[in-house]
Amino acid sequence: MASRCLYQATAGELANVISEDRLIRELRRSFDELIGGKLDHREVESWRNSIPTVVNLLVEADLADVQVLVEFKIPITDVRMDLVLVGSYPGEGRMSVVVVENKQWEWVRPDPGSEMVHAPGAPNSNPRLHPVRQVWDYRQVLIDYVPLLKQSAEVFCIVNMHNATGETLTTIRPSAMGLQCDPAYVRMYGKDHQEQFKRALRTVLAPEKATHYAQELLEAPVLPTEGLMAVVSESVCRRSVFPLLDEQREAYDYVRGAVARSKQGAPKEAIVIVGGPGTGKSVIAVELLGALNRQGVRAVHATGSKSFTQTLRDNVQKVDQRARRSFSYFNSYTHATPNNLDVLLCDEAHRLRETSHKRNTNNGYDDGRQAPPQVQELINAAHVPVFLLDEHQLVRRGEVGSIELIRDTATAMGVKVHQIDLRHQFRCGGCPEYVTWIEQLLGLGSEQGPQRWLPLDTFELYVARTPAVMENFLRTKLTQGHTARIAAGFCWPWSEPQRDGALINDIKIDDWHRPWNSKADRTVNGIPPSSLWASAPAGFNQIGCIYTAQGFEYDYAGVIFGKDLTWTEQGWKADRKANEDTMVNRAPRFDQLVRNTYRVLATRGMRGAVLYSEDLTTNRLFARLGVPVLPE
Repeated sequence: MASRCLYQATAGELANVISEDRLIRELRRSFDELIGGKLDHREVESWRNSIPTVVNLLVEADLADVQVLVEFKIPITDVRMDLVLVGSYPGEGRMSVVVVENKQWEWVRPDPGSEMVHAPGAPNSNPRLHPVRQVWDYRQVLIDYVPLLKQSAEVFCIVNMHNATGETLTTIRPSAMGLQCDPAYVRMYGKDHQEQFKRALRTVLAPEKATHYAQELLEAPVLPTEGLMAVVSESVCRRSVFPLLDEQREAYDYVRGAVARSKQGAPKEAIVIVGGPGTGKSVIAVELLGALNRQGVRAVHATGSKSFTQTLRDNVQKVDQRARRSFSYFNSYTHATPNNLDVLLCDEAHRLRETSHKRNTNNGYDDGRQAPPQVQELINAAHVPVFLLDEHQLVRRGEVGSIELIRDTATAMGVKVHQIDLRHQFRCGGCPEYVTWIEQLLGLGSEQGPQRWLPLDTFELYVARTPAVMENFLRTKLTQGHTARIAAGFCWPWSEPQRDGALINDIKIDDWHRPWNSKADRTVNGIPPSSLWASAPAGFNQIGCIYTAQGFEYDYAGVIFGKDLTWTEQGWKADRKANEDTMVNRAPRFDQLVRNTYRVLATRGMRGAVLYSEDLTTNRLFARLGVPVLPE
C-alpha cells in the first residue's frame, strides 16, 4: 500500500498552474479520480486562498524545484495533509520533509482551561483543535508509520495562518498553552511573518534530489496500525500509544478541558462523541483513560458488552492487576454516589438499555417503584460523563442508546451537552469508500441502494463461492502473519459444548461444518472463551457472531450472510424465521437490526474482507456489483 496525493509538482510548476488559473480544475479532477463523492466548498476555498501563499514563498526563497505534494494521504487513515514539501536537508543531503497546515482564520483566541482554541467566524463548532497540535500529530503519524522517515529523514511542520496577525498568534503560543511539541520541529506564521517563513523554509529545505525523495516517500512502505487489544495495556498503564488526528484529538482535548473546568466549579457537562466503524471511538476512550488516570483523575471505562470489557480487563492485568478495576459495565452504577467519579467513559453507548434492571423485574424495584433510566444513572455517576456511540450499531432488542436519548435525558437533568462528530476512517485501510459501499449495499444511511464496487489499493474485498474458499483464503492470510476471523449472522442454533468441552458443528452449509465460538468463560481444551475469540489465535477455528465480534477488529474479516437477510428482485428481504437469536427475531425493528448486524460484521477488518451468502441470489449480487470472486 502506497501513499498518495491529489497533485504533485515542483513549486515552480505549481506557480505556473496557479497563474494560469488551473489549480482548482486540476485538483477537482484528481479528487474525482482518486476519492470521489461530494467536495466541500470550504476545501475548495482553502485550495484557492491558501496554497498560493506557500507556493509564492517557496519561489521567492529560491526553492522553486522543491516538490509539493498537495493533499497528501497515507494508507492508515483517510486524513489528508494540506501540503507536504519534499527536498533535501541543506548541507547534508538527506531527505527533508515539511508538513504544512493551512488555516484561513483571521482571528483566534485560547479556550480557557484547555489546549484548544476559539476561531470566531470559522466554520464548524468551537472550541477547535489547536493548529500546532494538529500538524504535530500529522508529523508523529508520518514518523510512526513510515519507517523510511524515521530512519533517514528530517520531518518538520509549519502552521500557515496567512490571514492572522502576529499579535493574534501570540495569544495561542504553544509554550503558553502547555502544548507538548518540540519547537525545533514546529513553527507557526501569520500574514506579517513572510520573511521569517521564507528563512525557515531555506533553513530546512534545499531543492537537490527533491524529485527522487518525493517519489521515495510516495512509494515507501507503510506500517499497518496495531489493533486496540494488542497495545491496550501499554496505553492504559504506561504511555500514549495511538496517534490521534483531527476530531479524535479534538475530542480527547475537549474531555481533558472539561475535567479541568469541572474542578474549577464549572457547570456539569455531558460529552457525546459520535462516529462510524473505525473512526477511533474506543481508541479515544482508552487513551483518555490512561492519560487521566496517570494524572490522578478518577476515570473509569464502561461498556454494555461482556466480551469487550472482559477482553480489556484480561489485556491490562498482564501489566497491572489493579488496572482491570478501571473497566466496568453500564449496569454497575445503579447505586453510585452522585459525581463520585471525575470521568465516566461510556464506550459503545449505542448498547445502553432502558434500565439497569433485568427484564423479569419489569424494569422496576421489588417494592413496585420504577427504575430510573440507565443513561440517567451514568450521567449522575460522574462530573464529566462521556458517551461514545454509533447509532447504526444497534443490533439487539432492548438496546436504546442514541444521541437523542442522551441529549434529552441530560437536558431534563439540567446538564449541558457537547457533541463531537468523528469523520475520519482508521479501520478498513483508512477507506471511508468501503464503509460507504457497505452502508449503500445494505440500504443504511443513504437513499442510494447497492453500488458497483470500485477496487481500492488500500483495502481488499472479495466474494467467495463457498465458505470453504473463504476459510482457505483467510488461513493463507494467517500464515502471512495477519489476523483473521470468520463471523456469521445468527442463523444456526447454538448448542452447548459436549462433556469434554468439545464444540458441536452447528453451522452447516453443504459439506462445510463449523462450530460457533465457545460459550465458556475460560479456555477449555485449547478453545478460547467467548471474550477472547477475536484475539486468541485459536479463535479462528470457531465462527463468531455479532456479540463476540462487535467492538473488535482484525486484519481480515470473513462474513457469512445467513438467510435472515437475502436479496430479491424487490430488494432486501429480512426473514425472522431464519434467525435463531430470540432477542432479535422478536423485535419490532427486526429488519433494521439485522442490517445493522451485517454492517458491523463487515466492518471489522482493517485490511480486507471476504463476503459469502448462503443464498445464491445474494452471493451473485456481490459478484454482479464488481466484487472480485476468489478462485476455487
